[in-house]
Amino acid sequence: MYQPFEPHRFVSAPYPPLHPLLLGLADGIAGPHIFWGGRLLSLATALAVSMLIVLIVRRVAGSWIAGLLGAVLFLSAPPTLLWATRIKPDMLALFWTALGLYLATTDNRRSILDPRSSMVGGQRWVVGAAVCFALAFFTKQTALAAPLATGGALLIYDWRVFRGGARDGFVGRTPLRSRTLAFGLTYLIMVAGIWLLLDAITHSQFSFHIWVMHQRASWSPYLLAKFVALLAPYWPLMLLGAALLMHAVRDERALPLGLYLLLVPLSLLGAGKTGANHNHLLETLLALTVAGGIVVGWAARAWPSWRTGRWSLVAGRSSFVVAAALFAIQLGLAFRPQEWYTGELAPTDPPERYLTFIRNTPGEILADDVGLLFMAGRPLRYDDPSGLGPVALSGLWDQHGLVEEITQRRFSAILIPINVKRSASDPAGHWTPEMLAAIRAHYRMAFHDTIDTYVPK
Repeated sequence: MYQPFEPHRFVSAPYPPLHPLLLGLADGIAGPHIFWGGRLLSLATALAVSMLIVLIVRRVAGSWIAGLLGAVLFLSAPPTLLWATRIKPDMLALFWTALGLYLATTDNRRSILDPRSSMVGGQRWVVGAAVCFALAFFTKQTALAAPLATGGALLIYDWRVFRGGARDGFVGRTPLRSRTLAFGLTYLIMVAGIWLLLDAITHSQFSFHIWVMHQRASWSPYLLAKFVALLAPYWPLMLLGAALLMHAVRDERALPLGLYLLLVPLSLLGAGKTGANHNHLLETLLALTVAGGIVVGWAARAWPSWRTGRWSLVAGRSSFVVAAALFAIQLGLAFRPQEWYTGELAPTDPPERYLTFIRNTPGEILADDVGLLFMAGRPLRYDDPSGLGPVALSGLWDQHGLVEEITQRRFSAILIPINVKRSASDPAGHWTPEMLAAIRAHYRMAFHDTIDTYVPK
């Protein structure tokens, strides 16, 4: 995977190796097409994430129904529907993240942050959470919000225990502090140790592909805004999330989830990178659906106890009505996905005609959609145009080899979604102006479609 760049070959490998390793195992699952095993892996992890949402909400708020409603909202989100059957590491990373968050709220019916829970039990759960978060990191390197939130929650409670001990005239070593060290050391040792091992095996190419190559991709505030705007229909969950944040200050079990909700929007910054897609919204959707389920569960459980006085009864039941109404509105919005998703949720452009052309055209073919080449059984020397363009423009990869091959008409056909006679640049940033100029000079358009097909002049 992590090969040095070559003039006549480009292997992107922009993600850590855990997902590709599991994909290799899933490839052995027989199915109707070559993507069957990989899609099953994504679907299985998406369903596992939904079950973990139920368990997290049940653990924190004590309500199975609220947990099921949160899972329904997660599964109904268009990004979940789409990426649950696409071969990308996001769902697997989300599974490890959700499992770690569940462990961070579990210790024999108490939060791992509760000083009353056993030291041995608490350390066991925090070590498990740290291992899950490390696995999430080596599935997708941007999965950092959950470990930061859990570590921050442990530090906050360390500080509270310290302050309480100081007021009582005693400050000493506490089981809680041992858990903080166990969590932090486990996570850092796993991440740093595996990273160094991968760098040693790949002669530093792991760091180059994961870190250096990603930094060369251009970042656009317009692209970021385009994808973040897709979260607008989730405003009811955002309001419920604000309620979770206010309550998490006093509830140690909800504190890691509150901090997670606060930190997870930082992951949206990746949506502004060239080649980004709405898979960057998935982690925020996880945090929002968990928060919404917890707040509704709290409100429902507290309903019978709001009988201590007239005003408390009115205020309490009003809170439940507001929470339930917001959740009902969110469920209603889930049945009306934005028009932006229509072409992906109900595709009207089957790839069969492109596959027929590729299979019946001898010689090597260059394509923007390398999935077409893979399905047709063609070689992939240039495996990821979305990463190829940015590193070529930055000078990190020498594009002269590819430009020379286009000039020499080495490819029997080139399939790209660009009319090179009308456009001197690629708005998506996949193909550089030099590549497009070479295609314009040495190829002619054979078919005009959603993907234009060019053949040598």
